[in-house]
Amino acid sequence: MKAAVFTGPYEFEMREREKPVPGKNEVLIRIRSVGICGSDLHPYMGDGIDRREPGIIMGHEAAGDIEEVGENVTKWKPGDRVAINPQINCEECVQCKKGLPHLCDRALLIGSSMRGFLDGAMCEYIVMHEKQIYHLPDEVSYDYGTFLDPLGNAIHLINRGGVKLGDTVVIMGVGTIGLLAVQTARLAGAVKVIAVDLSDYKLGIAKELGADICLKSDDPDFMEKIRQETDGLGPDVVVEAVGIGVTYNLALTMCRKRGTVVALGFTKPQLDLAIQQIVYKELNVLGSTGYADECKTTIEYMRKELVDIETVITHRLPLEKVKEGFDLLCKKDSKAIKVILNP
Repeated sequence: MKAAVFTGPYEFEMREREKPVPGKNEVLIRIRSVGICGSDLHPYMGDGIDRREPGIIMGHEAAGDIEEVGENVTKWKPGDRVAINPQINCEECVQCKKGLPHLCDRALLIGSSMRGFLDGAMCEYIVMHEKQIYHLPDEVSYDYGTFLDPLGNAIHLINRGGVKLGDTVVIMGVGTIGLLAVQTARLAGAVKVIAVDLSDYKLGIAKELGADICLKSDDPDFMEKIRQETDGLGPDVVVEAVGIGVTYNLALTMCRKRGTVVALGFTKPQLDLAIQQIVYKELNVLGSTGYADECKTTIEYMRKELVDIETVITHRLPLEKVKEGFDLLCKKDSKAIKVILNP
C-alpha cells in the first residue's frame, strides 16, 4: 500500500508498505480521507519532534470504509462507512473505569509517538480495533467524517466550559477547532460570540460562521473593546486555542470575575501565567483534551448539518501531495485552514 512517511523536518517520502491484516476484534479500513491536524505541524517544522518521530505515518483524523473484518467481529461488515476515533484507551485504569477514556493513564494516539510509536492514517489502509470506529451516515462525506476528532474536541471544550444560554464567549485563535468552537458555542446557547485572532482572513471566516464580533489581539484598544462588548464585566467563558503566554494572559485578564477560561492550546510544556488574575478574580481555569462521550453527538451534528464544515475545509489534495499540504499550512499567507488528503 502507499504510505506517506514522515522522514524529518519538512520532509515526507511516499513508500510502499505491506497491507495490514486485521486480527481478533479488528477491522481493515480503506482510508478515503485524512486531515492534517495542527498538532502535526510543529513536529513537521522540527519543534517537538518527539511527538512525531521520523519514520512514522502521521494522521489521526480519518474516515473510510471497511474492507475486511477479523475474527470475532460481528457488528461490522465489508463496505460499512466509518469514522475513526484515534484515541486508544486501555479500559482498565481508574480513569477509564470512571468513564473518562480520553484521560486514560495508558492512552495512545494513532499517528503519534508521544506515548508510544503508533502509525496513523496517511496511507491507503489501516487496521483498527472495532471499538475505535463509528458508523458514518450516508449523508456525511468521508471528508466530513475526518471531523469526528476536531469537532469532537470543539464540542468537548464547550461542554467543559459550561457554556449556557445567554453567555458571552470569547474564542481566542480561530484555526480549525476555534472555528468549530465558534459554532458549537452558539449551539450551546451563547448569546454573543467574540472571535480573536491575528489573521484578518481567519476572522473573516469566523464572522461568516457566526461570530458576532471579530477582534485582532494586537489591537492597542483590544481590552477596551472587550469591556465595551461585555458591559465592563468581561466574558463569561474564554477559550484559549492558541497556546502561548501572551494569549493565555489576555484570556485571564479579560475574563469576568468567577468566569471560566478553557485551556486547549499549548506550544510549550510551561508558560508564565498571570496568577494574580486567577486568584483575585476566583477564575475557573479548566483544561480540555480530546473528547469522551461526544462521538455520537459529533456524528449527529454532522448528519444534521448543524455545523458548517465545508467552509473550514480550504484545500483537498491527493496523498502524494502531502508535503504540499503541510507547507500550505505552514505559510501564514496561504489562507489554508483545514487540508484534507485523499489517499
